[in-house]
Amino acid sequence: MALRSNSKKAVENIRQYIRDGYNPDGYELQEPDTFPALASQLLQVFRSEKYHLPQDVRYYHGSEQAAFTDWCTGLPSILDTCYFYNRSAVADLADILQETPEEAARYTEQDAEQLLTWLIYRELKKGERKA
Repeated sequence: MALRSNSKKAVENIRQYIRDGYNPDGYELQEPDTFPALASQLLQVFRSEKYHLPQDVRYYHGSEQAAFTDWCTGLPSILDTCYFYNRSAVADLADILQETPEEAARYTEQDAEQLLTWLIYRELKKGERKA
């Protein structure tokens, strides 16, 4: 039986997925010692890379989550989001939610990409609020 995306174990799995995909090489950043610090750092990098000009915010109709998804599709070097291009988002999501192959089959790759990106963003925002 699959985990609910907001269950304690699923949240732990998502946070571990983020930690595993975190790569600060090429950035002048201190290694974060807690997940809230990591989340805050990742979101700061995202904002600095995505919002170059004030009108960039308006382009996404004020939706930071939409801008985050767009940023992830560009394969940022600080966070592994290769599930958009050369890895199965369905498989990654199935691992996180501990789904059987039958349960995972209900997602298309695009649906899994969107859900996985939303779950990552949700945990980063929660972590940032605690930082």
